[in-house]
Amino acid sequence: MLYKKYSSEGEWRYQKQDKKRHPFVITAVVLVLILCVAFSVVGTIYFDEIFHTQITAEIVAHRAGGVEAPENTVKGIEVAYELGAKGCEIDIQRTSDGYYVVNHDADFTRVAGVSKTPNEMTLAQVKELSVDGEPVPTLEEMLDASRDKVILFVELKGETADNQMADDAVRIIKEKEMQNQVVLISLKYDILEYIEQKYPEMQTGYLAFISFGQIENTPFDYLALEEEISTDETIAAIHDKGKKVMVWTVNEEDDIEYFMTSDADAIITDSVKLSGEIKERLSKRTPLEIILQKAYSLVQ
Repeated sequence: MLYKKYSSEGEWRYQKQDKKRHPFVITAVVLVLILCVAFSVVGTIYFDEIFHTQITAEIVAHRAGGVEAPENTVKGIEVAYELGAKGCEIDIQRTSDGYYVVNHDADFTRVAGVSKTPNEMTLAQVKELSVDGEPVPTLEEMLDASRDKVILFVELKGETADNQMADDAVRIIKEKEMQNQVVLISLKYDILEYIEQKYPEMQTGYLAFISFGQIENTPFDYLALEEEISTDETIAAIHDKGKKVMVWTVNEEDDIEYFMTSDADAIITDSVKLSGEIKERLSKRTPLEIILQKAYSLVQ
């Protein structure tokens, strides 16, 4: 670099300035470059793990087909399958003559306008009912509809959910040779324990609506957690025990997107079509979109 110098003779003269090197600055620059390269290499190798780019959570239709079809009907399973669901959750209850029909509520008031419980009706009487134009199905009919299409999560439901229901459900499933396509689930811990002890070959899942210590140590194959208790730490602890995690019931767009990008194995949802659309969109994100989305989630 040139600079001016005023001489004693009153003339301007130019002289080259010696460059001063700053070892600290040079070292810092080199370290920054090394760190950038290292971060780039590590980020490239572990990008999928850091930002969870692979959308692995499956869609399980709540009450057979969610809002896409009459609830707990064969039609629901058919529609859910067409929309890409990998599983369907249904609810079974026992009739007065010992058959198992599919219904969520204590009685049929909401879905069919009849204020009787399944246990107060025979199968023939239940078959006279209609849910938005669709017949109330039996467990056998739902098994036939789901065969080789979706995993059927059968909830043992209501006042008739007992060991007899467990025995009968296992018998029916085995008669259909569908043990590997069905998971028996329930809110009733003792019934699931009974199944685990008597039928260890059957898959089971516990519906947890409250958080309690070391839930990962429960002896079941699946743990279905309500959204409020589905933390990253809880999901990780359950996975460490070799069990699968489902989150229920995930219906809002933001919640679907959040749990789709979590480590949950599945979401149970009424919004089957919306969930499929969100899953497809998330699978097409660019690396920049993934990073920005992760940053946004961290500041929320």
